[in-house]
Amino acid sequence: MKSVIAHPRLGEVTVSQTRRATRISISVRPPGAVRLSLPCSVPLAEAIRFLDERAEWVERTRMRLAEKYPADPVGMPFRTRWHELSLFPGEAEKITVRVTADRVCVAYPADLRWESDPVQKAVRTGIEEAWRAEAKAILPERTRQLAERYGLKYRSVSVRNTVSKWGSCSSRNDLSLSIHLMRLPDYLVDYIITHELCHTVHHNHGPRFHALLDRLTGGRHAELRREMRRQQTRW
Repeated sequence: MKSVIAHPRLGEVTVSQTRRATRISISVRPPGAVRLSLPCSVPLAEAIRFLDERAEWVERTRMRLAEKYPADPVGMPFRTRWHELSLFPGEAEKITVRVTADRVCVAYPADLRWESDPVQKAVRTGIEEAWRAEAKAILPERTRQLAERYGLKYRSVSVRNTVSKWGSCSSRNDLSLSIHLMRLPDYLVDYIITHELCHTVHHNHGPRFHALLDRLTGGRHAELRREMRRQQTRW
């Protein structure tokens, strides 16, 4: 039997409980997908405790995979919601990044190529800065709108450069949302925000949580969850 859980530190984790499994095991596959396997005789709570104890190992493995399987280089044309990437080769003695209201500007020496690691690092830094600005302008207000629509209450909203999960809700109903939501279409952003708002009522992923989320998404919870599984916080 397979299912997906939302781990508070590691994000989505695929759980596989089969008769073939003889022990609890964890695997991490490129680009960072986590799989938790356990025998049918082992309670899920015990397997999750096993995962909690090895969360640091999972994160280190994810970092090694990111270095071994680097993402495709980012070049022009590239647009975020409000910003366009502009590259300026040969216009600087060292690499510089500048983010304006509508552009991510990266200048670099003529002896470097845009695909090189130093330039790519600067490009991604600039794009993430643009995403952060967009997320701060969009996500808190959208959260307020959805909470008001559904009659739910939360304490605060923070925006972070989180690559292990799209969002989280603390026991005190403080919401945290990833800047990488800015890469998703609006309806998936709304789904993630609604998911976290539902945690202000049910701080777990039990049947009542899923029933509430399904009701608030107009019966599309399963469909939207499948679509989110195809998305990656890492880019």
